[in-house]
Amino acid sequence: MLTASVIIPTYGRPTKLTACLERLGEQRLCAGDAIEVIVAEDAAIAEGDEPSAATDGPVTRLRLPRVGVAAARNAAIERARGAILLFINDDCYPDANWAATHIAAQRRADAPAMIVGRTDWMAWPSPTIFDGLVRDTSMIFFYHGMRHGSTYGFRHFWTCNASVPTAVARNVGGFDDRLRPYLFDDVEFAWRVDAEVGGGVQYDERAVCVHDHRVGWDDYLDRERCLGRMAACLSEVNPACFREIFGYDDARRMRDDFEAWLGIDADEHRRTESRLRELVASPLDERGAWPDSCEMLYSMHLPVKRRHFRQGFVDGFELRWADQWRRRFEATHVFS
Repeated sequence: MLTASVIIPTYGRPTKLTACLERLGEQRLCAGDAIEVIVAEDAAIAEGDEPSAATDGPVTRLRLPRVGVAAARNAAIERARGAILLFINDDCYPDANWAATHIAAQRRADAPAMIVGRTDWMAWPSPTIFDGLVRDTSMIFFYHGMRHGSTYGFRHFWTCNASVPTAVARNVGGFDDRLRPYLFDDVEFAWRVDAEVGGGVQYDERAVCVHDHRVGWDDYLDRERCLGRMAACLSEVNPACFREIFGYDDARRMRDDFEAWLGIDADEHRRTESRLRELVASPLDERGAWPDSCEMLYSMHLPVKRRHFRQGFVDGFELRWADQWRRRFEATHVFS
């Protein structure tokens, strides 16, 4: 058996995938260790055709119909020969010690473990204030508040840079492919792993990759609405996980509460959103007052963030499994 299998689901980003594979080809491994790379190409073939696999040197490419990120990962897990699964996005570029660091962290663990590494946002040319907010706050990830060697809850398991023993992933049944095309698929998987083996998510900041995915203000709000829609799906897929995240036993009651809250201060929230749209597009100046400005803008945006999430949840609640909604959603979204 190989030491580890690197799992990469991909959809529509061949240039970034190539860059990711190039970095994986430069990995420095300890003597006796070896890795394989499995690329699961979502929507590589037409719906209804048979999936196929092609091996190009050390990279195995699985050509799949449009199945969503969870099913794509599961197809790769089924083919994996490594004792450890290393997860990475197709737009993340690992440093040369990334795989070795994950492998070492897994070996040091006293019991089967979920490990998450550090994912840095790419340094963009002419950064905006919004770029700084994404980098320095918990708008998307929580890295800025995490400490090396500490253990966190299942919501910190992000498959852009994570690892888990292969046997554990298979024992819990892999990722739930009903969470399609993506969002909540990783944390729901981690919830089941944590229920199976305990131990939470261990953070190793030395397992570093760079995320080549620039998120703008409109992208961010669109993502919040998508999170709301997929939270509605999560309420059906795993009610216990949904309850632990959102504190609601009844998803319909949450929908009703959100519907009521959406009517409160709606005009003020829209004015705040309009003002923020202008502010965050300005050039980033990190001298002097940036830490205070960053904190202020983050707090200012929270009502807007919540409004878009709540709207997504309300919109998606009755359409959770509707094929028309799902196909429209999948046609306009790629993996984060």
